[in-house]
Amino acid sequence: MSTHRIVIDRSLCSGFGTCAEMAPDLFDIGPDGVAQTRQGTTDDPGVLDAAASCPMGAIAVYDEGTGEQAA
Repeated sequence: MSTHRIVIDRSLCSGFGTCAEMAPDLFDIGPDGVAQTRQGTTDDPGVLDAAASCPMGAIAVYDEGTGEQAA
């Protein structure tokens, strides 16, 4: 199982909240209306689907072992 690092480009996020709905243990919407991570890394494979669901493409997920972008 891979560990993934989550990066949110705050300049792209419009706060739709799909990520927080799909993976509430990993994401929430901050008081400024922008998505934020609840944890910087995870081994939960659901992070890939949550990142892919972002309509603005604001979430990038990287494989911690290889450094390659996974989503």
